[in-house]
Amino acid sequence: MALLVLANPAPLHAEEEDHEKKALEHLEEAIRSGKEGNIKGISSHTEEGKKELIEANKEHPYTNLQKPIYGEHERAEHDKEAFEEMDEAIGEAQEGHVEEAVEAVERASIHLKEKIDSK
Repeated sequence: MALLVLANPAPLHAEEEDHEKKALEHLEEAIRSGKEGNIKGISSHTEEGKKELIEANKEHPYTNLQKPIYGEHERAEHDKEAFEEMDEAIGEAQEGHVEEAVEAVERASIHLKEKIDSK
């Protein structure tokens, strides 16, 4: 049974994709919340998106590069940028800066989409 699980990594890859899609959905909700002026929604949806992305990275952690050469690890670069933008969005939301928070979430969303597309 263990050999079957080890020999078939597809379920892990599918699970990673599910978490990435859920993270993207949360970021889209955060953007909608921000456009409606709901600052708590920005923060909470961004936090949920971040949690989903952390789950996606449990099997394949992209944020710790051993050779940080630009362009060589495209998924890792987008992953790192997405986390940085989510952190910025949460900080801006906590400070009450709706427009800046929405802009940071939009950038995080773009990086996450680019990460997903770079498979």
